[in-house]
Amino acid sequence: MAEDELGVDEPAPGEQASGFGFRLSESIVHAIDRQIVSSGLRLIMFLPAFATLTYFSSWAFSTTSPAFWLDNIEPNLGMGFSTFSASLTFVVVLGYILAVGFHRYRVGISLSTFHRKVEQSNDEHRSVQSLQGYDGLLYQLQTSMSHHTKSLVFALLAALMLVAVLWYGTDSDYGALFLLASVSFLVLSVGQHLPTRSTPFNMVEQTGLLPAYNPPVHPSTLNMVFNDLIKTHMDPLLRAEYDDYVKHLEGGFKRTVNRHFAHEKFLMTLYRHATGLDRKTLESELGEILKKEGMDFVFNHEVFTLEAWLVLIGTISQRCPAFFRMVDRLKQDMESGRNPAMKDLIFEVDMENVVTEKANLFTLFHNLSNETKTVVFRVQTPNFEPKDLALTYRLEPGEKHWWSSEALPLAAKGDEDVLGKMSGLLKDSTVSWQTLIPITNGDATVSVRLEETNGELLLGRQINVRVRSEFRQWLRTTGSYVAYLFGGFGVFLAFAFLLFEVFGGLAA
Repeated sequence: MAEDELGVDEPAPGEQASGFGFRLSESIVHAIDRQIVSSGLRLIMFLPAFATLTYFSSWAFSTTSPAFWLDNIEPNLGMGFSTFSASLTFVVVLGYILAVGFHRYRVGISLSTFHRKVEQSNDEHRSVQSLQGYDGLLYQLQTSMSHHTKSLVFALLAALMLVAVLWYGTDSDYGALFLLASVSFLVLSVGQHLPTRSTPFNMVEQTGLLPAYNPPVHPSTLNMVFNDLIKTHMDPLLRAEYDDYVKHLEGGFKRTVNRHFAHEKFLMTLYRHATGLDRKTLESELGEILKKEGMDFVFNHEVFTLEAWLVLIGTISQRCPAFFRMVDRLKQDMESGRNPAMKDLIFEVDMENVVTEKANLFTLFHNLSNETKTVVFRVQTPNFEPKDLALTYRLEPGEKHWWSSEALPLAAKGDEDVLGKMSGLLKDSTVSWQTLIPITNGDATVSVRLEETNGELLLGRQINVRVRSEFRQWLRTTGSYVAYLFGGFGVFLAFAFLLFEVFGGLAA
């Protein structure tokens, strides 16, 4: 297998060999963690679940062993079923400790690599720390590391309590109390791990920080639509790389092609490749805007490989499905030669059908006439904040007429195809991106109006959505709180009764 497939970077000319070895160890550790520990076999979740059964069997048969064990096994083994279950639980908990410790070690390596990458960017005069979202990302990574540390500590305490159980015996009062403390500490350990599963991260893959990064703010009006949308969702390290990437990419554009149009067509073509456009057509379409050296740069780049673009576009598609649904609807209209609702103005709006934490409302305006138009875009809703929003847009005529009343092919030579028309449409259009915060759960409505400056209605639409919690996130959050509650209560009861036993026995 090639080194780049393992996620191993070639060391820079002045980089020490130890740095290369450090990167290699991260790749191997991450592969093991992904296949066995945190994903794949999911030992970090399976072992505590199995330990629950052995804990229960140890408690249930603490006074007497089942008949099959008492008659056939205990005389030869010399150990009661409850003690055997407690011993098996200790082995399982040790395995869980190894899993948690290994996962924490992997996260620690990724966090160290993150800091090293930030320092390297600073040395190259690219200040990642000043970029939007850096502080929030760093807090998220450090919080994840803190959760893993607490999870490991609670797992060690669970194992220590099991040693006390085996020392005093499962049939004794002390043994029962330490058994309760052990299972409570294990529950607390799992509760500390659950929140980290929503924001996994690594530094082996170029897009490894994306799941842990949540953009704090975004532009309300997109200038270069695809470019602004992608940059908003890039983590600070990737965005710093992207700025350099764009500078070199612009040098590979053909001189006869408009720079903004080339940017939009480049990203639009990559999006279409992510949704099924074949490699040959991809190269043909990019060849219309890129010179040979530009093509070589795009297809041989170390960071922004085609696989990285697919992951990045896939992440954005999940977080902003309304934008891509709006783009796909315009694509279908162009392919079928369908005219817009208004002959001199294109107006498209879309929003998620199911809203969880926030709603992304995307709106596209494009002036098809030769005169400047001023319109008022109004949003009214009783179920979101803000409840009433009005924005005034001055729409200049487009450089070209980016629409056709005739059916167009998806890709063809020149710009008289859907890819070319859509790229030009996004370049000349005004795209609004508004975030609406839900204030109630259940069915919700959003009324969208396009008006003249005098208040006359041009076009109006009502969007019906469903507001609810994201199930997996809700399950992890709820499970974590339940684990904190029952685990903390169990530890309190165990040590309260233990103190009562100690001081009550002394008083007697």
